This record gives sequence, C-alpha cells and structure tokens, in this order.
Amino acid sequence: MTATTEKKYTKLKTAQSISGFSKTREPKDHYPTPDIAVEQLLEKEGFSGSVWEPCCGEGNIAKFFPNCMASDIRDDNIYGEPNVDFLTEYRKVDCIITNPPYALAQKFVEHSLECADKKVAMLCKLAFLEGKARHEMFKKYPPKKVYVFSKRLPLTKAGDTRKQSSMIPFAWFIWEKGFTGETTIDWIL
Repeated sequence: MTATTEKKYTKLKTAQSISGFSKTREPKDHYPTPDIAVEQLLEKEGFSGSVWEPCCGEGNIAKFFPNCMASDIRDDNIYGEPNVDFLTEYRKVDCIITNPPYALAQKFVEHSLECADKKVAMLCKLAFLEGKARHEMFKKYPPKKVYVFSKRLPLTKAGDTRKQSSMIPFAWFIWEKGFTGETTIDWIL
C-alpha cells in the first residue's frame, strides 16, 4: 500500500468510526440518554397520560415520567421489563418517548405511531431527516416539531465516564396524532 493510499484508508476508517459504522459500536446501540436531553425536551413539550419508554436501558428517560411503562430488548441491568422486542409488541398508550437504536429508528417511529394515541418523541441523529424511505414516511406522517440541539449532547457508550460530547448532532422529533400542518424547527440552546 502506498503512503497516499494508506492516508486515504486511515481517513476512511476514522470517518466510519465517527459516523457509527465501526465494529466498536455498542451492542444493540446502547447509548444512554443524558438527563439534559430529557430536561430540555420537557421545557419545550408537555406529555399527558400513559407513557411507554421501549428502550429504557437504565431508566434515563423513564425516570422523568411517573408510572412510565418501561421495557427493553436487553435483559442486563435494565430499569424496566426485560426481553421486550418493541417492534413485535403492540401496547396502546398515550405517548411513546425514546432514544431508539439508530439502525431501526424509522421502524420505531412507524410502530410508535401505531401504538401511541397522542404523541411520539424520538431522540435521533439530525441526519434522520435524510433518506428516500424516511422522506416518504415524513410525507405520510409529518412531525409537528423538530427540536435541534444547538450544542452537541454528551451521548456516549454506556459506562463511558469521560466528560465529552458526541461528534454527532441530535434532535428530538415530535409527532402528534392528528397533526397535518407543516413541520416546524426550533432549537434547544
């Protein structure tokens, strides 16, 4: 391999690592939601009635909602009901609020819209706005709001205690049942 090829390969490996395509990804995309993300969501949005957090992990989102139905596909060290595959479960609730596995985010949105009677809130990469399949989903189910974080969230692997922020921009995507207008974008400072 030439020095130029080596440099290009190193840059590609670094880009893949940053973009989440590396083999060091956390199993089942377990990246705990920082409290600040939920606190800032609650400053912008109200949620009433029953809440389901289907990717509860250690309860980082669920702990903000009294009587939250919390579940996770994992069975190790979780806050709620273990071994629940959200995409095969159908439970009627008022709201679903979660930080879904990135590779399955669109499926989580679509399934959440079948289960929730009032509102769905998903913490996703800002790049979730891209893609042909998601474009079709957004046309069919326009989110009411997208709250873009103006600062990067400290969203890292579980157990990583370093005080750092992610290199990836995130946003809360909010769907409200019956909403048919234009999606608005707001910023979380």
